[in-house]
Amino acid sequence: MKTIIILGGSSSIGKSICTEFNTQDNRVISTYFSKNELLKNHKNTESIYLNLNDNESIIDFSKKLVSEKVSIDVLVSLAGILPGKNLSEYSFEEIDEVLSVNFSGQAKLIRNILPLLANKSKLLLLSSISAQKGSYDPIYSASKGAILSFIKSILPNIPEGSTINAIAPGLIQDSTMFKDMTKDRQELHKKQIFSGNLLDKDDLAKIIFDLCQDHWGHLNGACIDLNGGQYLR
Repeated sequence: MKTIIILGGSSSIGKSICTEFNTQDNRVISTYFSKNELLKNHKNTESIYLNLNDNESIIDFSKKLVSEKVSIDVLVSLAGILPGKNLSEYSFEEIDEVLSVNFSGQAKLIRNILPLLANKSKLLLLSSISAQKGSYDPIYSASKGAILSFIKSILPNIPEGSTINAIAPGLIQDSTMFKDMTKDRQELHKKQIFSGNLLDKDDLAKIIFDLCQDHWGHLNGACIDLNGGQYLR
């Protein structure tokens, strides 16, 4: 049995990903921030509270895994918040929160659980198309860009045979981010994609599941773009 940790598994895209991993003989640990986000109808998934903007919460989560002597085979991090503000609209506290949830809190957690990573473990972090092309929200873009530098730099610190990569999707159909947009904004994103369709949550879950399999062992320190051709680099 493999142990799978999904940070932000209770999110709009996380539920599909938890379902995908639950089709296998795995122990799935999903984190949540709000009690309203607790997973339902996921019998093989354990939900644990985690606030990536709180050092004590990160420490408590790490200690729980250490006390249970968990050997982590897969870590998928979906954590992220998007205020959708320009720089002048941000407060200092909001800047700190976005950078913490989207990057530094994840880095702190990975730092704490490095000894728990199994050989040939798979780590996959969610970046964004905004990390590549920029966006109206510069703090969000910067936080997602930090993920890409992080995965390249941490390679010498993970166990032999392990991998750490990122994916950078565009807007995801029916995600919370999608639903928060106006209809006009949703259509604008669709028009920028050659197929005219946004990435489906269930298709994203299948891609993430596949990227965490052993046949991707030579993909390391890389970023997979999933934007439908919306931004080419």
